[in-house]
Amino acid sequence: MKKKTKIIIGILVVFAILVAGISYREYIKAHTFTLSGNEQIQSITGTVKVSSPKDTEVIFIDVKTGVNYAIPYITSGASETIKLEKGKWYSVETGEGLTMSLVNVRIE
Repeated sequence: MKKKTKIIIGILVVFAILVAGISYREYIKAHTFTLSGNEQIQSITGTVKVSSPKDTEVIFIDVKTGVNYAIPYITSGASETIKLEKGKWYSVETGEGLTMSLVNVRIE
């Protein structure tokens, strides 16, 4: 009986890990957006992952204070991360075609 219980617990643990992994992947997909140029973004976790189809500089401007945060250079196909305050809204300069993960987006 003990062996059967251990097998069942092992299967349940593997199943729980699988469900958690799939859920996290779907969460990431639901919060990944490609910008068209006039959106504002809000960091969900405090870190934003940015990638670009071309070499560019990316500037984030805090909507309330006007403070600028920058990724000085992203090469085509590469990604960079930047720490932005969680919950604040930022407009994005040179935002067309940028893909950002773990953000909420609104159009202004």
